[in-house]
Amino acid sequence: MGGQPEVGSGANAKVKLALDLGSGQTAAMATASNDDERLPLLVGFQRVSDNTRRLTRLMESGKGIYVYDTEGREYLEATASFYVASLGYQNDELIDAISAQYRDLPFFVSGMQRTGTGSVELAEKLRSLVSVPNAHMMFASSGSEANDFLIKLLRFGAVARGEPNRTGIIGRHESYHGGTIASASLTGSHQEEFGLPIEGFHHVSQPDYHGHRLPQESAAEFSARCATELEGLLDSLPDESVAAMFAEPVSFSAGLKVPPGEYFPAICSVLERYGVELVADEVITGMGRTGSMFGSETFSLSPHHVTMGKGVTSGYFPLSAIAVGEDLYMALDKGSETVGTLAHASTFAAHPVGAAAALKTLEIIERDNLVDHAAAMGKRLAEGLGAFEGHPLVGDIRSVGLASAIDFLRRDDDDVPSNDDADAVLGRVYEASLNEGLVVRPAGRSLVIAPPLIVNAGEIDEIVRRVGVALDKAEAGRDQ
Repeated sequence: MGGQPEVGSGANAKVKLALDLGSGQTAAMATASNDDERLPLLVGFQRVSDNTRRLTRLMESGKGIYVYDTEGREYLEATASFYVASLGYQNDELIDAISAQYRDLPFFVSGMQRTGTGSVELAEKLRSLVSVPNAHMMFASSGSEANDFLIKLLRFGAVARGEPNRTGIIGRHESYHGGTIASASLTGSHQEEFGLPIEGFHHVSQPDYHGHRLPQESAAEFSARCATELEGLLDSLPDESVAAMFAEPVSFSAGLKVPPGEYFPAICSVLERYGVELVADEVITGMGRTGSMFGSETFSLSPHHVTMGKGVTSGYFPLSAIAVGEDLYMALDKGSETVGTLAHASTFAAHPVGAAAALKTLEIIERDNLVDHAAAMGKRLAEGLGAFEGHPLVGDIRSVGLASAIDFLRRDDDDVPSNDDADAVLGRVYEASLNEGLVVRPAGRSLVIAPPLIVNAGEIDEIVRRVGVALDKAEAGRDQ
């Protein structure tokens, strides 16, 4: 799902990474903050001791691609607020559509032969867009729920097919798929402290070609090695015990690890031989982010099932969706006949206001040609950031669609990693960016940039300018 702001396993107290999304405070100030008044709210992805009024920037309003805090300071939101706000802030047309739905049917539970008309219309629209033939849609409230619900459906389908032991799920290290027990078990990090994963979840390597390749290893050789690892895992498990592998087309939470072109063909070949289904987690990569409506198109994938969320409503209402493939749908049909029901529902899934928000968001994306616009702006962003390839702090720059990452792991002339301070460098650049009024995303040794789809050329240039200032300030302070 991709909501995890981290710099990697080497993050430490000195770096702190300002995971409060912008405190800009030093470690010493963070320590002193223990005497601050604690917030009544637990804010995620930071120390609990950082939940103080002094260390928290309170955002009060937003307009276009900018947000404003209670002190009146302006921030250019260069991550669409965790890759969600694809249409930016204060889109009047979307707000009007939501308001109109509140007046007509503000809420209705979908279940027991009843649902809202908008939910059926949205299901029809999404199945026409997603790369899953004859898909049937199920709705949820978040990307975490979408992944969790699909795991539950896969288990129901396994039982219905007479394969009750086919419950295993494979994820990838560093990927993020959600915060529920099942989706957090699928997630590839931050498990030990929660007593996870639960039984049946397994992980293989992230396609981190820049960080994990052997010296002089080609992309094809690296991809073959990833496929061999997956095959080894499947060989080590009981026959017919794994249902699916979940994979983001490109993992933003791992630091925008763009897979080599050979990666997915190699992985899918192994999955097909073992009868394991591929699930594309498109919670972040869907709705135009990768230069196509779905990341599966960008990477020529044919997944069995797809989960989606975030940008589907531009964040104006919590809604996610699952595109259930035909074979699983038939198993659900068969199983529900045997049991007498498909005993699953969620109070706020298929919410009529969420459906209205999603339908209007998709209408705007298509009408305003925002997918092609995002691709064009992404090209401009990549070209602008390319000027930093020779910067002393920069090891790699990756781009796909309207998303780029600056990686601070550097390699020497022999293609061997040459620095062990990538996380610390990332922390300094991130803090410097916030001090320049630029909200970016620290993840997996990398600074990730993915602004709203509506961003214009001038705003792209301003993002690049502020990144350059942040890099230079971080370089100037490296030895201080």
